[in-house]
Amino acid sequence: MALGQGKLHVVGVGGTLREHSTSRWALERALQSAAEAGASTELLALNDLRLPMYEPGKRLAEYTASVQRFVEAVRRADAMIWSTAGYHGTLAGVTKNALEFIEFLSKDARPYLSERTVGLIATAGGDIAAVNAIGAMVHMVHSLRGNVAPLLVPIPVAQQVFDTNGEILDPKWLGRLDQLGKLVVTSAQKWQPLAIKLGA
Repeated sequence: MALGQGKLHVVGVGGTLREHSTSRWALERALQSAAEAGASTELLALNDLRLPMYEPGKRLAEYTASVQRFVEAVRRADAMIWSTAGYHGTLAGVTKNALEFIEFLSKDARPYLSERTVGLIATAGGDIAAVNAIGAMVHMVHSLRGNVAPLLVPIPVAQQVFDTNGEILDPKWLGRLDQLGKLVVTSAQKWQPLAIKLGA
């Protein structure tokens, strides 16, 4: 939603197919911070959407309602936050598959993620995968013409950061997620005049 038409809108994409997903919990915290900074927020939890596999050449109308909801939500976004688990040294397959559907924005007035800020989060059981997953998502944001928020949040050994109810035990990571949510909003606000000119 463009400036002057309501609140800036931040869409979060993340979580895994695991019921107790640390990447979803981290995303929810960052979205809460974005809301506190004045944005409206929307959570696209991948465990809820259960998106089918992306098939190149298949028309959007041929996909499930969950895919169409996903694409329209990304289209409405002024900014995004992506949160993935780190699996086998990179981002989770469910995350990569979901982001492939952004191809349906290729012919928009603002193609792909043009003039949008994207905040990045990754959680992992070990020390390295979260960093690698963040690196892979940075490349994806750039290839989709988006702008990476200037704070990255790779959370290693996530089982020690969250309790079983999703509460964040480590104040360092709590502070970084809160900072990221606010930073995504303030960064996205800088793009709004240009977004209006492009008819967003």
